[in-house]
Amino acid sequence: MAAYAAMTTLRTRRSAKTASTEDMLIYLVRSDVLVDANIAGKRVLETISAPAEPLGKLKAYLATHFDSFVQIFDEPLQPGVRVFSSLDQKSKLIVETSDNSMRLQLTSSDFTSEGEDIHSLRALKSELSTLRANARAAPFLLWRQTSDGRLTWVNQSYLDAVKAILGADTQTDWPLPNLFPSLKMASGKTSRILLKNQDGTDAWYDCHVTPVGRDYLCTAFKADEAVRSENRRREFTQTLTKTFAELAIGLAIFDRSRNLVLFNPALLDLTSLPTDFLASRPSMVNFLDRLRENRVMPEPRDYRTWRNSIAELEAAAQDGTYSETWSLPDGHTYHVTGRPHPDGAVALLFEDISAEMSLTRRFRAELEQSQSVIDALEDGVAMFSAAGQLILTNKAYCDLWGTNDQSFLTGADVSDVTRAWHEVASPTPVWGDFRDFTRRTHDREEWQASVSLKDGRSVLCRFLPQKGGGTLAVFRLMSSSGVVKEDLQKAV
Repeated sequence: MAAYAAMTTLRTRRSAKTASTEDMLIYLVRSDVLVDANIAGKRVLETISAPAEPLGKLKAYLATHFDSFVQIFDEPLQPGVRVFSSLDQKSKLIVETSDNSMRLQLTSSDFTSEGEDIHSLRALKSELSTLRANARAAPFLLWRQTSDGRLTWVNQSYLDAVKAILGADTQTDWPLPNLFPSLKMASGKTSRILLKNQDGTDAWYDCHVTPVGRDYLCTAFKADEAVRSENRRREFTQTLTKTFAELAIGLAIFDRSRNLVLFNPALLDLTSLPTDFLASRPSMVNFLDRLRENRVMPEPRDYRTWRNSIAELEAAAQDGTYSETWSLPDGHTYHVTGRPHPDGAVALLFEDISAEMSLTRRFRAELEQSQSVIDALEDGVAMFSAAGQLILTNKAYCDLWGTNDQSFLTGADVSDVTRAWHEVASPTPVWGDFRDFTRRTHDREEWQASVSLKDGRSVLCRFLPQKGGGTLAVFRLMSSSGVVKEDLQKAV
């Protein structure tokens, strides 16, 4: 019996000694790298799923148990020994530092026959607590289900959704209802599912499924705002489409890759391009090349010039500076402008200005014809606006007063014009009276006066008020006897 007792005592002491050695985690850190650990320490690190290198895992584990531990790695290493107690006062951390090395030894007063399992269990409990807190605080629905749709686990957001959709009085006992029975168990695909809240409002969710063993881990994010945004964008696009359809200006919008993404019916009418071609999202080069083939743009001199003009057009449109008038072979005239849009897009606008150009040309022809008629008169004519600006003269006027400067013939002020008359004529108060007459707004009656030129000739000046406040000045040369030149010729 004594021998048995002795053997038992020895076995107990050995067991205690062995347990004391096994219930210890030892790590060696050198230059901020975990270079070694004992078997128990390695096993504990294997239980930590933190996405980090070994030293990061060790820091994550120790930081949850020793509140002042992290500062060891932030401070310069000082040779010596420091001891830390865990938050629950059941473990001690002994840190020995020397030069650039650090030895960490973790012991626990909660000894079990499993040795290091006390630390592994503690790490697992800490991680489990973290996972539970994360799942509980997650703002999206998270649940796990079998292939036949039976729920095996849900988070708090899922429970809240059950009450919002099925009613606040719904019991959340197991088995819980599956809110998404139509969700297909297809990995990697997102499904948008519509549910109805208890108050009748829509509840949209974007659901995602990930296989986990034989089960499926599912997530559902609220998509109400995304659906509303898409609806607003769709309505806005429809409004723009209807607006563009009513525009008489042809519109072609190219994305940042310079592919046609939007066009309106007016573009079809102006360019005569087929709908299937435009719907095929041609590039800007192909689009303009087709315009050239259809003779809907000016014909280039050669292909190299054509390619250079395309590059210049694209660059100018991107800067918002492209604006040209295209005179087409069929007589039409298009005004083409380029406008930049967000995200690098470019819009080309085609406006048919043929009627305006025709009107402009006709108006210009009428003006030229009227000018030729006025130039045929023997009397000098000068027309002033209500503001006293010279707006019209004829050839006889220029010959009489020697004013052939085109910049002076129109737009000059009455003061400058009468000053030019004064230089050619002898001193007379007529010019001052005429200036006052042009600026007068009422009591304007036709009047005339004779002036003498410095070369001895006499001129009969007639000043006639016109509608709108304008004034017409007519100058006729007179003979030395006072008879008008024209009357003298008739008498002869």
